[in-house]
Amino acid sequence: MWIKDLHDTEYGPEGKMRWELFDEEISVSLDENVDISYAEKCAEALNSLPEETVRDIWEAAKRYCLYFIDLCGDEWDEYNEMTIKVTEETPTEEIKSQIYPSFLIVDEPEDERIGLHLECNCSWEAEHGLEITILDNKLVYLGAFEGKGAWGKFDPDDEWNFVNGVKE
Repeated sequence: MWIKDLHDTEYGPEGKMRWELFDEEISVSLDENVDISYAEKCAEALNSLPEETVRDIWEAAKRYCLYFIDLCGDEWDEYNEMTIKVTEETPTEEIKSQIYPSFLIVDEPEDERIGLHLECNCSWEAEHGLEITILDNKLVYLGAFEGKGAWGKFDPDDEWNFVNGVKE
């Protein structure tokens, strides 16, 4: 079993799991209509992400970070809580140290695919945080937390979805 300490809350079932990529315990929140067997498949999939998907996460997160730094402009020093300096030359995997995962949100599935919906904090954008969405091992959204869920609509022209452009 990947998910431990599953219990009912006023928001639905919640538990804990270890996300091995970060070597962190994170919370798991299940929509009310989610079967525990599907939630377990999601937890297993999270801990079995292909190397390419992980690289895409780091690349998209770095793009998000650089965009936010540029957006802040001269005020960046006021907001900066980063423990590393991120520039175009920064190796993408170094961004991992600035991401703090908190929740795997298991949305009710719409089909047979495995949908991973993650809420994280990040040191460059404390207010809106970081949302990561993966469908069947493919990164489909990474940006500010918007709560679209695993089955949301992800516009390829959305400038706030930093997955767009990673493979170009």
